[in-house]
Amino acid sequence: MHLQETCVVTTWMRFVEKLLQVTEDPKYADELEKAFYNIYLASLNRDATEFAAYTPLNGYRSRGHHHCAMHTNCCNANGPRGFLAFLRALFQTDGETAIFNFYASSSESVYLPKLKEKVAFDIYTIYPAEGNVRIVNHTVQQMPFTVKLRIPAWSAKTVVKVNGRPVDGVKAGTYCTIARTWTIGDVVEIFFDMTTRAHVLNNHVAFTRGPIALARDTRFNDGDINEVFRRRSIKDGQAMEFAPVRAPSEDIWMAYSASLPIGTHTEHPDGRRPQTVFFCDYASAGNLWQPSNAYRVWFPMEFGPADK
Repeated sequence: MHLQETCVVTTWMRFVEKLLQVTEDPKYADELEKAFYNIYLASLNRDATEFAAYTPLNGYRSRGHHHCAMHTNCCNANGPRGFLAFLRALFQTDGETAIFNFYASSSESVYLPKLKEKVAFDIYTIYPAEGNVRIVNHTVQQMPFTVKLRIPAWSAKTVVKVNGRPVDGVKAGTYCTIARTWTIGDVVEIFFDMTTRAHVLNNHVAFTRGPIALARDTRFNDGDINEVFRRRSIKDGQAMEFAPVRAPSEDIWMAYSASLPIGTHTEHPDGRRPQTVFFCDYASAGNLWQPSNAYRVWFPMEFGPADK
């Protein structure tokens, strides 16, 4: 079965972008963000000249096939539309409200139709590699307007500050609304909860950090990436300790280490001990597009007595 066709992912991104525009429901921004930072970027090769037709969750990546009797794959034509969907939704306006759906280092200057004035901001962050965002108001004229900040559903404990003072009522899966008179130089700070969590399904486990799916990659040379995880030590939704580390290759965007219960050889004293393994962001995993560069997102777990 072919999984995660780039054309389908691009269509999904455009669909949820339109739903976000119509409904202003942040759950659609969550879906767009997850698709963009994971499967969409994973489908793009390192020099951004080609999209893969399919991008599996386990295995290795390769360039697409010839489609419709053409000497290319149709995902090369459809793929670039995903960038437009993300950028259109990055920063939006509604009446007298400036809406931050996503967070990337940038300068924003937009017109608020109800006020008939322009507002401007600079955003400083390396999100989603880290969870800290700093937004500086560069609107020249002092005036009242509203700022809405998307708080992703995965960020259970988010802190928002304006000029160093905490904002009350910040809740995951909603917009944090700040209505005030803004002065040039006002600073909004956001601290997202980037805890890594385990996701258990059908005797397999996967890990996410913020919006990013994590993967083991053979470039780390840290053992068999298909090795079984011990069931009793990992629960669904459990917070895990993953530490950022230096990547072994310039081709890897984010890298983390974790001490995890891998292997079923628990009768041996050393076999009972956790093992240090390494992960990278899914978009970087397998991006050499070679069979020798294998990766894995979902890992098998040992069966328990009640499993069939």
